[in-house]
Amino acid sequence: MKDIVLYDQNCRFCKATKRLFERLDWMHVIDWRPLQGARDIGFSQEELMREIHLIAPDGSVKKGFFAIRRMLLRFPLTGLIGLIMYLPFLKPVGRFGYSAVADNRTCDIRKRSRNKHE
Repeated sequence: MKDIVLYDQNCRFCKATKRLFERLDWMHVIDWRPLQGARDIGFSQEELMREIHLIAPDGSVKKGFFAIRRMLLRFPLTGLIGLIMYLPFLKPVGRFGYSAVADNRTCDIRKRSRNKHE
């Protein structure tokens, strides 16, 4: 069964990340869905815009760094990298790194919100 990944289809960085990961997904284990069309999934649009969301076949949800880590683990070429990312001391580093990138995307939700109110 496939993991479902919700991504921002209006973000160039997010679309580029999706294209890269699609190239790594030789086994077709990820079903990419734009968050803009996501309805009744239990997350606000703001939550979805803040970080990538992955819904596993068992219904569990991974967000941000944890979603990226799971995807890397599932791809044959990056499986070892994904496995290494499960080392306990890498969790805070990975979360920080993901946040730094996500917070500085040009399509960041806070920047959009600021522009709406100006």
